[in-house]
Amino acid sequence: MKNEKLVPPFSAETATEKLKLNENEWNTHDAAKIALLYTEDVEWSDRTTFLTGRIAVEAYLMRKFSEQLNYRIKKEVWGAKENRNAIRFQEEWQDESGQWYHSYGNEQLEFDEKGVIRKRFGCISDKTIDEGEKTL
Repeated sequence: MKNEKLVPPFSAETATEKLKLNENEWNTHDAAKIALLYTEDVEWSDRTTFLTGRIAVEAYLMRKFSEQLNYRIKKEVWGAKENRNAIRFQEEWQDESGQWYHSYGNEQLEFDEKGVIRKRFGCISDKTIDEGEKTL
């Protein structure tokens, strides 16, 4: 399926394909590229951080990837309807001391008519793990 078809309204198939593209971008750790997934005026949250605008998201992601080393994410569609997707995800990363973490979360995404995310609300919990417990 071509990218121009990955716009609302989403089916289960197109939501999954759109999400795979999103996951691939996140795993590049390229904050500028990832920020392009979001509208210029996006409403965005992550844990207790609430942001408005693509520039703020890019700055946040630059900090995130500098603090969360060896970052990896896996995403899965929970539901898709019209221009909204519900996602669950798992992240693994290390802090500067070498401690590994496994983060679990969900996010609700709302897309504009071009398929760009205009609202993203995330909820995440972190758990410390040993390197041998990594699954991603």
